[in-house]
Amino acid sequence: MKKHLKYVIPAAIVLAGIIFFVSAKKKQAPEEQIPQRRVEQINKLAIKDRPFVTLTPRADGREVTLMIDNVASATSAEYELEYQAESLIQGVFGTIDFTEDRPPVTKKLLFGSCSKGKCRFDEGVTGGSLTIRFEGDAEPYILKSDFNLQLMGDKEGVFASKDIKAKLDVGRSGLPLTTYVIVTGTMGLPGEVEGEVVAGPYAFLAASSHKLSNAELTIQSKEDLTDAKLLYWTGLAWSELDVEVSEGKITAPVTNLGTYVVVK
Repeated sequence: MKKHLKYVIPAAIVLAGIIFFVSAKKKQAPEEQIPQRRVEQINKLAIKDRPFVTLTPRADGREVTLMIDNVASATSAEYELEYQAESLIQGVFGTIDFTEDRPPVTKKLLFGSCSKGKCRFDEGVTGGSLTIRFEGDAEPYILKSDFNLQLMGDKEGVFASKDIKAKLDVGRSGLPLTTYVIVTGTMGLPGEVEGEVVAGPYAFLAASSHKLSNAELTIQSKEDLTDAKLLYWTGLAWSELDVEVSEGKITAPVTNLGTYVVVK
C-alpha cells in the first residue's frame, strides 16, 4: 500500500500543478474582443449636399418610379422601399451603380411581385418609407424619407405628408377622382436655393401633370417663418410664390403639383 502511495502522491502533485498553471494562463489571457458594429446615423448630411429623390405613382397606384439625381460623390446606392399593405409590411430592395447608370437614374418599384409574366399586387397600400444608403469615395451616408400614397376620391382633394406638416388642398373637383398622389420628402434639392431651408422639401406628384385651380398649399414649421419664402421648382428654376404667414404656417395658392420648399 505504501509503495502505491509513493507513486500516486507525486502524480497528484504534478496534476494539481498543471491545473493551476492552465487556470492562471486563462486568467491572464485577455478577454476576446467582440467587434462593435458602428451605428450609422440617418439624415445627418446637410440638405444642400444630398441627392434629389422623388417617388412618382403609376396611374393605377400599383407601382412607383424612384428617381435619384444630383448625386455628388457616391458611386453606388442600396435602396429599400418599405410599405404598409393592409395588415402586412412589405419591401422592395435593390442596388444602383452610378458608374454604369448615370444620374438621373430611375427604377420602377412594384407594390407586389411578378413571376412568369403574372403579377400579384398588394392591396391597401397607403404609404411607407424609403431608405437609401449611398457609398463612394467619401464617407457613406444614409437618407430616409416617408411617403403617403393617396387617392383623390378617398381624400376629397386634401393631400398631406406623413408628418402632417405639409398639406395640399386642391378642392373636391381639383383632380379626377381616380388620381393617385404621392406626398414625400425629396431628401435633397433639385437646384440650389438662396437662404436656409426651414421646412421641406416636399413633393406632391401624380402619374401625369395637372393644372390646378383654387388649390392651396400650407406648410408648417417650428422655425420662425417671418420673412420666409415658399418656392416651387418649375423643372428649370425656383419660382417664389405669394404667401401668407401666421401661427407657424406659410400658405400660398398653387397651380401645379411638384416640389416645394420653405427658405429664409
